[in-house]
Amino acid sequence: MPVPIDEILKFHESRTKRHIAVVNYFAGLLGYHFPKHDYDKFIDPIQVGYAYYNYARYHDGCKISKQYQDAFTKSHDEHHSTQPHHLEHYKTVQEIPNNILIEMVCDWASANFEQTNISQENDFESVMGYFNECISSLNWTDSQREFIIKTIQQIEQTCDERELYAIWDGLI
Repeated sequence: MPVPIDEILKFHESRTKRHIAVVNYFAGLLGYHFPKHDYDKFIDPIQVGYAYYNYARYHDGCKISKQYQDAFTKSHDEHHSTQPHHLEHYKTVQEIPNNILIEMVCDWASANFEQTNISQENDFESVMGYFNECISSLNWTDSQREFIIKTIQQIEQTCDERELYAIWDGLI
């Protein structure tokens, strides 16, 4: 039996709010707050693409149709190209300012925590592992690379996993 769209959207909203809360938990450890992080994921058509994708990720046996997979791909690509906290927004990483690098690292850390501890789908043991394997080879300036590494280390040293689990509590 098909899952009602209201249930899918409700799950998406709950999951996305938790992701944003974790981004801002990490940001708070660094003295920042990003109130508009991922705001476009609550607006159609981006919302629908992400909603079906995230619902299927968390509900065994729920398969996403080609139509909704295509909607997710389009939503993902638009989100990544229009939001400054994603690399695809820039022509070169060297133009990314430090405050946006902080939001990026907090986003990476939130995704890493979720994928490692909540959805169990992570290929990386840590945010540093993700950075080292996937994006450290980009044309960062030496000061950017140092700033990113320092930010990751500061998050790792000051976060409390119990507080992160409390944010995710009750998702499923």
